[in-house]
Amino acid sequence: MKYMLLAAATAAATFASAALAQPMPPQPDTPAYKACMAEEGELRPQRQALARRFREHEAALERASADLSAHDAASAQVNRTDSAAVAAYNARQDELNARAASLNTEGSSLEKELHAFNARVAAGNIRCGNILAPYKVRKKEK
Repeated sequence: MKYMLLAAATAAATFASAALAQPMPPQPDTPAYKACMAEEGELRPQRQALARRFREHEAALERASADLSAHDAASAQVNRTDSAAVAAYNARQDELNARAASLNTEGSSLEKELHAFNARVAAGNIRCGNILAPYKVRKKEK
């Protein structure tokens, strides 16, 4: 029985020392808390801008896909013996290919920006995620 009490006391002491080893999260009305709120305020418009740019990119991809489908459908009407018609068709194909390449490059760039944004949000969540602030304090910060 004494062994069980000793084990319980040791476990409680270990838990208490582990809790003391944890850094205290930023508290309201501290510079760290205010920095977290300021960072959150900066991220909101960036998130909205990224979402808008992704929607615009998706719409551009859909337009390019529709244009390519229409161009492919028109290939049956091209007179293959008319060199001017073939050249016009090929020029339009080159234009569509260049637009697709540009959209792919833009998409890669957007993905990199999104990954960087998500990394910044994750770092902020780690740094600021444990803040316990009353609603009235958070309301004042906005």
